[in-house]
Formats: sequence, structure tokens, C-alpha cells
Amino acid sequence: EHVASRNLPAIIEGGCAHWEAMHRWNFETLEDRFRHLYFKVGEDDKGKKIKMKMKYFLDYMRHQTDDNPLYLFETEIQDNAHVRTLLQDYEVPDLFPDDWLNLMNRDARPPHRWWCIGPKRSGTTVHVDPLGTSAWNAVTHGTKRWVLFEPATPKKVAKAKSLKEKSEDDEAVMYFDFLLPRIKKTYPEVRVYEGLQKAGDIIFVPGGWWHGVLNTEDCVAVTQNYCGPDNFETVWKSVRRDREKIAHLWLRNMRKFAPPLHRRALDLNRVDGFRMRHERSKGERLPDASSSSSESSDSSSDEAVDFNADGLRGLMPSEQPSHMVLAPGVDAFKGQPPHTKEGLRSHNTDGTGAAAGAAAPG
Repeated sequence: EHVASRNLPAIIEGGCAHWEAMHRWNFETLEDRFRHLYFKVGEDDKGKKIKMKMKYFLDYMRHQTDDNPLYLFETEIQDNAHVRTLLQDYEVPDLFPDDWLNLMNRDARPPHRWWCIGPKRSGTTVHVDPLGTSAWNAVTHGTKRWVLFEPATPKKVAKAKSLKEKSEDDEAVMYFDFLLPRIKKTYPEVRVYEGLQKAGDIIFVPGGWWHGVLNTEDCVAVTQNYCGPDNFETVWKSVRRDREKIAHLWLRNMRKFAPPLHRRALDLNRVDGFRMRHERSKGERLPDASSSSSESSDSSSDEAVDFNADGLRGLMPSEQPSHMVLAPGVDAFKGQPPHTKEGLRSHNTDGTGAAAGAAAPG
């Protein structure tokens, strides 16, 4: 209640310090475990995945001096039996127990979980996470430097495109070293939240907040976007507008397995005068819908549902219909209950460097 519900970023010191990943995700152990397995480390100009064996990526990381290094981002953890063992090494933080997007069929849900190895100087420039989702990010090795801006901050201010020199590239290290100081100088009234996330820490990024990150050391982390009671209204409104087919599938599963949530979604539609795609005439499109709203296909069966039960406790009835198939989630690989986390802090400054407030201890 002191973290997600307040819609303020926070760093939970030591929030994942008890994880097995703290010693199982060191670089030597990862090389032993996954030496010959391929992982995604980038994309080419056509958007095609670039993959590299773990042993070659770690060798690259040890010797690289790039300003924009390759960045290992693995989303398909469930698809490989060997990679799936990573799920044994961590648990979803008990501060963020809900994930109502898991009511979507697994083949319909957009990517939401990433296991990452970021070499020094890698990172992401400032952006907002998709569909209004919030996120948690846990670092087991290394240090990340974060910058965040409130949702009301104009895009042109947060991304600082107008402040970039012609010779400067769109890289995380460039943003933090050059653009961020210019933002503070040019827009002194804008509140800038900054913080260092060290090994064992978890950061919470509320939905709608601009944020960017720079790995100041070689880092290993896992991050997940989610929807829960604190942001369902925002996420539902975003999904129904930008991902119409996915919204249809999600609403269908709400009706079958979480009727109270289904009623809540319909109430939001009614208040806003919003009509779902099956309620509109054929060919009628939403005037402000993005091009991605029709890019996914409705390939899921109406007779069986295959989704991850994690994050749905308390949302669905205790007895489920016999035709529903629950896919094993992270908890299926656990042998112990989650631990209570302590030590919540938030580090932030306004544009002049003065303290801008901190989250209360959780």
C-alpha cells in the first residue's frame, strides 16, 4: 500500500538480497550454466533478432569499450527447458503480488518479463512503458543509474530531442552525460527523480512515468511489467484502445473466470461511452487507435484457456471450471514462500537539486 498505490517511484534496498539469483547469476556461474545457449542481444536494421551464445556475449562484455554496447534481453524464458531454470532463482516480490494481465491467454499477452545482462555503459533512453503498465526491476549484480520524470512532463522535455547536438547519438550514456544536465539547466522548474539501484535492490516504476537507465557497471537484472488494483483502470483503457483484439480476449476471460473484474471493465466502458470492436459496425475503427490495435490475431480457443495463474490470487473463485488449463508459472518452480521485504527508500531531486520528497517506509 505504501509503494504501488501511491504511484511514486521507489527503490527498495535489499528487496531481493535473499534470492538464490544473488549467487547463481554471477557471470562465472551463468557461463557454466548457459555456455552454449543462444540469447537475444539486439536487433538488426530490419528488426530481426540478433542472437549470441552466452560464452561469446560474456567475452564481449569483458572486453567491450562501446558507447552503445550489445544488451542481452531475454523474453522467452518459458520456451527453453534450460533457460527456464532461471525461474527457480527468484520470486515475484511480495510488494507486487498482482498481475491481472495473466488472465490473457499466454499466446496473446504482449511481452512483459525480461531477464537482462547489461554491459557497462548500456541502457535505455527515456521512455514510457506500454499500455499503462507499472514495472518492478531487480538487480542481482552491478549498479544501475535511473532518471524518472512525472507523467505530466512533456515528451519534448523528457526526451530532450531539441537539446541534442547534431554529432550526438541516441544512446543512454549520451543522454545521462550530456542531455540530462541540459534538461536541468533549460527547464529548472521540471522535477527530476534520480537514484542508484545496487545489487540486491528493487526499483518500482509507476505506469505513465518517463524513465531511463544507464548501467554504470556490468549488470544482471530481471524486470516485469504488470497490471493490478492500483493501475487496472489505466491499463484497461489503454489496451481496449490500442490492442483491440487482445482486449477482446482479456474481457472474455474476465467474464469466464473473474466476473467482478469483468463488471468493472464494462462499467469503465459505459462511463466513457466506449464500444468494443464486437459492438461496432463492421469496418468501423476507433478514431484515435494505434496501428497495433489490429496487428494480433484471435487464435485462442473459446473452449479452453491456457494462462499463467501467478498474480491472480483473490481475483478468481477458488474452484475453477474443469475445462480451464492453468499454465505453470513462476510459483510452480518454488520450494519456499516469499520473504517480507524491508528498507523502502526513494531518491529524487527537482531540477535545482533540492529534495523532492520520498516515499514512506513500507
